[in-house]
Amino acid sequence: MTSLFSELKRRNVIRVGAAYLVATWVLLQIGDVLIAMLELPGWVGKLLVLLTVLGFPIALIFAWAFEITPEGLKVEADVDRSVSITSVTAKKLDMITIGLVIVALAVFTMDRFLDSGREQTSAEMQTEVARPEQASVAVLPFANISQDAKNEPFTIGIHDDLLTQISKIGSIKTISRTSVSQYRETTKPFDQIASELGVATILEGGVQRAGDQVRINVQLVDAQTNEQLWAERYERRLTAANIFVIQSEIVKAIADALQTTLSADERNRIDSVPTENLEALEFYFAGHQRLALRNTEAFKEAIYYFEQAVALDPEFALAYVGLADSYQLQEDAGGLSRDEMFVKAGAALEKALMLDSSLGEAYNSMGGVEWTAGDWAGAEAMFKRSIELNPNYATTYLWYGTLLVEMGRVEEAVRYYGLGLERDPLSPVLNESLGTAMEFRGQYDEAVKQYRWAIHLNETFASSFLYLGNVNWAALGHIDQAIACHKKSIEYDPGARLPRLYRGLLYLDLGDVQKAEPWIGSSLRLAPLSLGPLAGMALLDWYRGKESEALRNAEKAQKIAPYYWDHRLFQSMALSLLRNFDLQQGNLDGARAWYEDAYPGLLDSDEPAINLQNYRAAIDLAYVLQQSGDFKRAETLLDRSLAFIEAGSTSRLGVGGYGIADVQIHALQGDGQRALAALRQAIDRGWRAFWWFYLKGNPNLHALHDDAEFQSMVQEVESSMLGQHEKPGGAETCSVL
Repeated sequence: MTSLFSELKRRNVIRVGAAYLVATWVLLQIGDVLIAMLELPGWVGKLLVLLTVLGFPIALIFAWAFEITPEGLKVEADVDRSVSITSVTAKKLDMITIGLVIVALAVFTMDRFLDSGREQTSAEMQTEVARPEQASVAVLPFANISQDAKNEPFTIGIHDDLLTQISKIGSIKTISRTSVSQYRETTKPFDQIASELGVATILEGGVQRAGDQVRINVQLVDAQTNEQLWAERYERRLTAANIFVIQSEIVKAIADALQTTLSADERNRIDSVPTENLEALEFYFAGHQRLALRNTEAFKEAIYYFEQAVALDPEFALAYVGLADSYQLQEDAGGLSRDEMFVKAGAALEKALMLDSSLGEAYNSMGGVEWTAGDWAGAEAMFKRSIELNPNYATTYLWYGTLLVEMGRVEEAVRYYGLGLERDPLSPVLNESLGTAMEFRGQYDEAVKQYRWAIHLNETFASSFLYLGNVNWAALGHIDQAIACHKKSIEYDPGARLPRLYRGLLYLDLGDVQKAEPWIGSSLRLAPLSLGPLAGMALLDWYRGKESEALRNAEKAQKIAPYYWDHRLFQSMALSLLRNFDLQQGNLDGARAWYEDAYPGLLDSDEPAINLQNYRAAIDLAYVLQQSGDFKRAETLLDRSLAFIEAGSTSRLGVGGYGIADVQIHALQGDGQRALAALRQAIDRGWRAFWWFYLKGNPNLHALHDDAEFQSMVQEVESSMLGQHEKPGGAETCSVL
C-alpha cells in the first residue's frame, strides 16, 4: 500500500484528483448562477453534475496512465524515469490547485454575501408588499349546509349582509362581495387567497336553515399560520331580528379578535335592526343579487324585489337605497327616462335618509342623483360623506372616481379607483373604470389590459366588451376586433342601448349605411328618450341626406342634459347639426341661441372656464361668434380651448378623445399650416372615429376645404376606412388574451 501511495503521488494522480475536485466545485457554483440567470431547465444542472462525477475517475485513470513530457503527452510506461519531469508538473499542479482554492473561497464568500442580500430583499418585500394590514379580513362565501338547494339565495344573502356589517368598521379593511365571490367552492389554501386579496385573516362559515330554525357556523383564521383565531356556532329561531343580532355578535367578535376598537357610532350602526320582516329581508337579498349581475334585465328584476321589500316593510331603509340604485342603473342602461329616474330615485332616497341618516350607501346613491342632475359639487360632498360613514364601500370609490374623470381630474380618479380596488380587487367594473381613466391618459395598451382583465374576472361582462371594442375602433384602428367585441357585448346584454349605438356608428365610419341603420335604430327603440341614441339617429339621418329628420332628432337630443363624457360628445354633435342648419339659413341668432341654452357659462362670463364638458361646444360657438363679428369673445374661447387640450386633460384618440379639435381651433384662428400639421399628426397616430362628421362639410374647417393638402388627407382617411370595410372575413371572436 505504501508503494502504491508513493506511485500515485509520483505520477501526480493525487494532485490531479485534488485539482479536479476543487475545479468541479467552482464549476458547479458558477453553473448554478448561470442556470438561474438564463432560466435554463432543471435538467441542465443535473447533467452538469453527472458529467463531472463521470469525469473524475477518467481524470484519475488518465493521470495514472499518461505523463506530460517536454516532447508532449506519452504513455507512462514509455517514459524513462531518469528524464521524467513529474516533479515539475507537480509544482504546476500545486499552483493550479492553490489558485482554484482561492477562486473557490472568493465564490463561496460572494455567494454568502448575495444570499444575505437576497434574504434581506425578500424580507423587505414581505414587509412592503406581501404583508397585509393586520386588521383586514376577507369573508369567503358561506356554504349552504341545508339539504334544500332553494336555501342558496338565503345563504348568499346572509353572507352579503354580514360582509356589509363588517365593512362599517373603519379600522378593518374588508374585501367587497364581488372579489370574495370568486372563491366560491375554491380549493385554494387560505394563504394563497389572502395573498391575492391583500388581507391577513379569512372568515369562513356555513348556514343551515331548517323549518323555523337557523344555524350559522363561523371561524376566523390567520391566513399565514392557519391558526384559528375565533370560532362560534349560533343556533336561533329564524327571525329577521335574530339574524341581525347574530351578525352583530359576529362583527364584534371579529373586532375583538383583530384587536380593533369600535366607536360609539360604529356600535350603533352594527346593533341596528334594518327590518324585522323576514320575507322583506329575503326580497332585499334577492334584489342585491340581481344588481350584482349588472345587465338591463337584472336591473328590472332588482326593482321588483326591492319594491316587494318596501311594500312588506315601509320602514326598511336599506331596501329604499337598493331601489334608488336600481333606478339609476336602469336609467344609465337606457331602460328608464332621466326625469322618471329623478322622481323615483329621489323619493326612495329621501325616505331612506329620513329613516336612517347614517347610511353611507344612501349618501353614495344620492351622490349619483346629484351628479346626474349636474350638481357636481353636491355630488362630490355626498360621495365624501359616504366614504366617511362607510370607508369600505367600494361602490362609492367607483362612482366618485367616475365623477372625477368627468370633471377632468383623472389623476385623482385613478387614486380613488385604486382605493376601491384595495377593497374589491377582483371587481370587473372597477377594473374596467380604471381602463377608462387609462384611455383619457392616452395609455391605450394599458386600457386594453384592464378591459381584458375585467372580462377575465367575468367572462360575460358586457360593458367591458363594449369598451374593448371602442378602444380597438377609435384608438388602435383594429376595426374587425371592434366589431367582434361589440357583437359580444350585445350578446351578453341584448337590452343595452350603447353597444348597438356604437356598432352602428362604427359602420357609419366605414360608409356602410345599410349595416349602421338597424343597429342605431334598435338602440333608439330600446331607449327612445336617451341622448345617445337620439343623437346617433340624427347623425345617421344627416349622413343619408334626411335633413328634416336629422334636425328633429338633434333637437330632441339637445334637450336632454348630459352628465357623462360620452353624453357630452353626442350632445356636441347634435348641437353642431342644429347650428349648421341655422348658419345655412343665415340665422345667426338662432345658431347662438342653442349654445346660450345648453352652455350659458360660455357667454355669461368674460373669462369662461373651459373643461372636458364644454370645450367642443366652445369651439363650435366660436365659429358662430366670428360670423356675428364678436371676434374677441371667439378668440377667448379658442385660446382657452387650445390651452385645455394642450394641458393634457384628455388624449387625442379614443371615443372620448379630442380627435381633431386642435385642427379646428387652428383653422378658425387662420393658422392653416398649424391646422394641416395637426391633422397630419392625428391621421398618422390613427385618428378615424367620426372622421366623416368632422372632415366633410364641417364649417369649422371651411378655411381648409380648398387646400389640396387637406383634400388629399381627407381622401386618405376615406380610402383607409373603405379599405377596412372591403376586407374579406375579419375577426370572428373578440380577443381577450
